[in-house]
Amino acid sequence: MVVFCLLLGAFLYSNAQDFITTKDGTDIMAKIIEVSSTEVKYKKYNNPDGPTFVLKKSDILIILYEDGEKEVIKSSASSGYGSSPNTTREVYEGMKYKQYKSYYTPKLYVPQAGDPYSRFWAGAASFLIPGLGQGVDGEWGRGALICLGNIGLYAVMLSDSYYDLNGTLYYGIVGSIANIARIVYDIWSIVDAVRVAKIKNMYYQDIRAQRASIDFNIEPYFAYTPSGIGNSLTPTTGLTLKLNF
Repeated sequence: MVVFCLLLGAFLYSNAQDFITTKDGTDIMAKIIEVSSTEVKYKKYNNPDGPTFVLKKSDILIILYEDGEKEVIKSSASSGYGSSPNTTREVYEGMKYKQYKSYYTPKLYVPQAGDPYSRFWAGAASFLIPGLGQGVDGEWGRGALICLGNIGLYAVMLSDSYYDLNGTLYYGIVGSIANIARIVYDIWSIVDAVRVAKIKNMYYQDIRAQRASIDFNIEPYFAYTPSGIGNSLTPTTGLTLKLNF
């Protein structure tokens, strides 16, 4: 009976401290002072009057408190592109631009490696020929309509123009209005080509993320196992992996 009490006392004493296990497998006997949402402050158990150490929670696997409470620090990762989709609306492969263009906000576009459309070349192409940038973006029908609109305004402008005896070109009221409208229209064509490139890239980012949507959670476990020496227990840690397809 005396031996049992001594062993029980030794066991309780050996567990009267906090255990911190880091993700690199280090076990720390500690006296935890403070736990925040991002870090843990502690003192070493064998030096309670010594310096205070700080660990980021992202570096910690598990915390076992002296009262037996266990806190598992969960972490997760995703192999998809981007941390979140560009739209909350459902998209799928094969959608037409007109079907998803209202789903996206171009000013929120963040470039990613593998984006198929260049904003620079789309804008440059529409600067040279209104509507060509939309064609570079793969929207040839949209580009053709824009090009025809430009030609129409140019025709109206020329229809109300004339040369004086010195060869100077003048426009009438209608021609002048058509000329101003054509300049504004051409600028809009450049802006629209860049906008189309952004929206289409955002759509394809979401499609790529769907293709690569293998999400996994890494969850640690913690247990005490007999060490085989004096009936003492040794903290044991490990990882479990959960995959979601």
